[in-house]
Amino acid sequence: MPARPTRSGLILAATLAAGGGGKSSPSPSATAPSSTGAAVQTPAPNPLAKKPATSPLAQKPTAPAPAWKPIEGGKECSFAGLAAQVPGSWTIAPQGNATLIVPPGANQTAIEEMYGFLGDPTLKSIDAPELEYYLDNALQQLLGVPVQRSGAAEPVKVGALDGKLWKWTAQSLDGRTFEIRSWGFVGSYATSLVAIATPDAMKRRMADLDAIRGSIHRPAAAAIDATRIVGTWVRAFGGGSVLIGNANEQRITFDPSGRFHYHSEGTSHGIFHNSSSQTDISGSWRLAGDQLTGMSDSGDSQTFTLEARTEAQTGAAVIAIDGTEFRQADGRPW
Repeated sequence: MPARPTRSGLILAATLAAGGGGKSSPSPSATAPSSTGAAVQTPAPNPLAKKPATSPLAQKPTAPAPAWKPIEGGKECSFAGLAAQVPGSWTIAPQGNATLIVPPGANQTAIEEMYGFLGDPTLKSIDAPELEYYLDNALQQLLGVPVQRSGAAEPVKVGALDGKLWKWTAQSLDGRTFEIRSWGFVGSYATSLVAIATPDAMKRRMADLDAIRGSIHRPAAAAIDATRIVGTWVRAFGGGSVLIGNANEQRITFDPSGRFHYHSEGTSHGIFHNSSSQTDISGSWRLAGDQLTGMSDSGDSQTFTLEARTEAQTGAAVIAIDGTEFRQADGRPW
């Protein structure tokens, strides 16, 4: 690859192309020594000669191109503290720690293709072996059949970020072959742009996938402000039957003063037991970008990735703390 010319080199090249030598001519009386030491009279400049043109590059240096490329007519998709663009005709469907992106006309008669962003908020590096284990298991659970990884990851560029590419193959229960691509990168945590498709569908969508991958970047500002999480957030879970089961509730209250209180309680019942438990933790909190740090009064400190989400059925505000979702207590939207 030829070396990129410097700015001074560009100016000199433009001047030479315009017919000038890049230097002003000396006065008629100026002399220069020849190889024999005799003085040589320099001719006077021609007043009719055309002056060298000034290079536009010398007047207005071009700005460097961005490391990521927007999609014309695209719409923004946010995840893991990052942003990407998808074609305007695609549908964006957040699903917990995954965000599905669906092209028009996909899977009309049978499942042929699935695309989306998938990540684990507890993993912070694409170099950790736990990420490959996570991807293997996540893909196998998603497809319901074994997946076969093809060799080691390859280094790739993912928009403005450094990343890795993994590949798998899988055989569906009806005998069809699926190709799987995962372009991994790190935002607030390790995440991937994942493509699962038959060979024909993968080939058909590859131009769009390359464009989506090339648009991934860090947004200029954090997606959530500290004042937006002030209040109480609730998570309830459990299940079972009359004979055996459990019920649990967790509440986190963030005060505008910078204090928090965490309360959890749970009950468990079975044929031979009934039990209950309760936990209360208080301390201080701070939010820097999407990194939430809690410092308990006992001296323990831990930092989590915080994401703003929306409950699909009701539109209620949801925060995800390292992927675990808590709903706004009174069900208000963002």
